[in-house]
Amino acid sequence: MKIRNRTVVSARPSILLLLNIWLRLSRWFGLKERIPGNEKLSVVLLSYKRPQNMRYIVDSLLACEFVQEIVLSNNNPQVRMENFLHSRDPRLKIINQRQRFFPTKRYDLARKLQSRYFMSIDDDVFLLPGQIKKLFMALLENPSVPHGTRGENFVVKDGKVVSCKSVGRKKMEVDVLIWLYAFTREHLREYFSLLDHMKISQDDVKFSDDVILSFSGKGRPRCVNLGPILCCPSSRDKNIAVYRQEGFHEQRYKAFLQCRQATGKKK
Repeated sequence: MKIRNRTVVSARPSILLLLNIWLRLSRWFGLKERIPGNEKLSVVLLSYKRPQNMRYIVDSLLACEFVQEIVLSNNNPQVRMENFLHSRDPRLKIINQRQRFFPTKRYDLARKLQSRYFMSIDDDVFLLPGQIKKLFMALLENPSVPHGTRGENFVVKDGKVVSCKSVGRKKMEVDVLIWLYAFTREHLREYFSLLDHMKISQDDVKFSDDVILSFSGKGRPRCVNLGPILCCPSSRDKNIAVYRQEGFHEQRYKAFLQCRQATGKKK
């Protein structure tokens, strides 16, 4: 499936229809992405206000032979995920939560799994199977730090964050990952260890879990060039997108400074 040479492509209905047809044909002909070796990947997905997106995200993951399990946590008690997503693949497990959880829920769910390697994808990003493979391969090649494809760099002056720039979609180090997160069990342990060290609860983290995770490696997290990324048009909708909410950035700046001080990593 070819996409024009752009860094971000708005996933209009026509594009999603083509993606759905392509994934169905790939499944029909038994075409799956594979990696050398026997390493397996566990994926934890969270659904909030975009349940209709999950079928495309899950279908791409199921087209990867190295994905051994997908845990999909539906954090919108007003809907049942089975009304939006149907699959008989035993690798998929759907959990319809009785209450809404913060994105930190993905780490609680991941900690219960047995895998060494994990991936989480935000519910407004559609990866192609080949992009999932490329991101996982990058993690296998360098498991010392979490990997993604987009991030943020912060400028700190006099102990305060004075600016934040969105960067990535090319091979580079960043301060904080956003959108996609490929990480190891070691990073998962360090995530919770860092929270304990800072005396911060999962609920206190709220929407800054990616900040904490980004400090869980032995260096700065890395972005991988995955090519053009399909994103849901609602990713900029102030009524849906969390980052458009009041106080979102200030809370992230605080979390970044806390992690910076706790780890001694002057990024």
